[in-house]
Amino acid sequence: MPVDVLFVGAGPANLAGALHLMDLIEAHNEAVASGAKEGEPLEEPSIAVLEKGSRVGAHQLSGAVLDPTALDELIPDWRTLDDFPVERFVERDDMVFLTNSGHFRAPWVPPEMNNHGKPIISLGRFCAWLAARAEERGVMIFPEFAGAELLWEGEQVRGVRTGDKGIGPDGEPLDNFEAGMDLTAKVTILGEGPRGHLARRLIERRELDKDCNPMVYEIGCKEILELPPGRVTEGFAIHGLGFPLDLGTFGGWFLYSMGGDKVCIGLLVALDAKDPMMDCQHLLQRLKTHPYVKGILEGGKVVKYGAKAVTIGGWASVPQLYTDGAMLVGDSASFLNPFRIKGIHLSMKTGMLAAEAAFEAMVRGESTASVLATYKERLDQSWVREEMEQSKNFHASFGNGIVSGMVKVGLAWLFGPSADIKPFDADYTHLKTLRDFQATGPQLGVELQYDGTYLLDKLSDVFLSGTTHDEHQPAHLHIVDREICATTCREQYGNPCTRFCPAQVYNMVENGETGRLEMQVDFSNCVHCKTCDIRDPYQVITWVPPKGGDGPEWGVM
Repeated sequence: MPVDVLFVGAGPANLAGALHLMDLIEAHNEAVASGAKEGEPLEEPSIAVLEKGSRVGAHQLSGAVLDPTALDELIPDWRTLDDFPVERFVERDDMVFLTNSGHFRAPWVPPEMNNHGKPIISLGRFCAWLAARAEERGVMIFPEFAGAELLWEGEQVRGVRTGDKGIGPDGEPLDNFEAGMDLTAKVTILGEGPRGHLARRLIERRELDKDCNPMVYEIGCKEILELPPGRVTEGFAIHGLGFPLDLGTFGGWFLYSMGGDKVCIGLLVALDAKDPMMDCQHLLQRLKTHPYVKGILEGGKVVKYGAKAVTIGGWASVPQLYTDGAMLVGDSASFLNPFRIKGIHLSMKTGMLAAEAAFEAMVRGESTASVLATYKERLDQSWVREEMEQSKNFHASFGNGIVSGMVKVGLAWLFGPSADIKPFDADYTHLKTLRDFQATGPQLGVELQYDGTYLLDKLSDVFLSGTTHDEHQPAHLHIVDREICATTCREQYGNPCTRFCPAQVYNMVENGETGRLEMQVDFSNCVHCKTCDIRDPYQVITWVPPKGGDGPEWGVM
């Protein structure tokens, strides 16, 4: 199936890009028709968006307090639209530091963290809203199709092949086999979110990351709770540090009000955490036991759960954004400001700027790297670079812990960032062995009394994520050598994947014949966060897309 421009991933970057591209095409055709512009009209343009989830929004997860800068450019009248999916607007904005049993409220919120008046949204609902507008404009959206491979013509990207369906666990076709589809495109735009499968392959093949730091991440676990009627009376956004993390582990938490009597709480932990026992889902439950947090959430019932990697390298990790036939946008290219913990607006703007380069390629009939390079040129002249350069060394600043990191970030905020970009290593290189790591502080293991309502064990949370996978298919989590799991990794690190996975995919199970503990991969639990692919100390785990339509059903997350 040939198309002019193919967007892979129905997230905010690509949906904003598809809408902006249709605006550009419409304006171009009107100008040509009126004689105000020379050239030929772009008749019957074919713009397509691939989405691996069962529907647009099913695989979208964020906080989220939206910086509306890009949305103001894309849809200036959004505030007046009756169908805009806002949960609430922020009326109260706090920053809080938690000790083991107490808390301190910051007397002042930095301008970069000031959210007063901004909309609190569900990213899933927001993307579904953008998708509906895009379809009204003629954009073709294909849910339940996972991009499996890039199509190449020499060294130029020519589209995407979607995954086959109806493949058995042994890799052989079943009776309901359905071959994947080849979508050929003049321009392919990859916006698959953090650790994008195709983006990663493109970056490796074309060496697009040779001049930047590696992409680094946090794992974020989030729950939505239903509180007793009448408890939520205002829009609030609370951001916090401290408990349940120690001062050597980077991370933080957020607590936002949503529509009705719902609130959401999330915990973010850097995947360069040295602690081999790190378990973000467990730490989120610990967070809910703190008196400050419990005072807000008491009486609440968890109704939804999700987990996702969050890119935090910022400008220091942005690779080359274009190559022959393809561009990278959004989280797939590290577009999140780690200082503000915001990236939706940056993703949207990168999608819009990539759309401008794609439009130029359509007009010129050429999509070489030299043509698509206008994407980077436009980005360098935009507010995206201006914002992201201010925090280019944010991640590197926290290499020696929270206290020194906050001092360095504070000095950079007062006097401006240094001219150079500080280097840092990939997340998995920081993990300590069981022998070398000495646990201290509040992250020490604590047994919790799960009640199934407010405090949930991992599998109960996974159930609330709505995750389903057809188990009669090959596992989409590939382990190169499971002998490492049973021997070296078990001895050195105690199989950290059994803890850092927020969905209990990895379990060491006794072999009935040998009595040895061996790795069992329960891939049907997978919420597609890709933490294992990132943090595994031996880098033997690779995440690839399962059958299109499988995975979490977040929707309101």
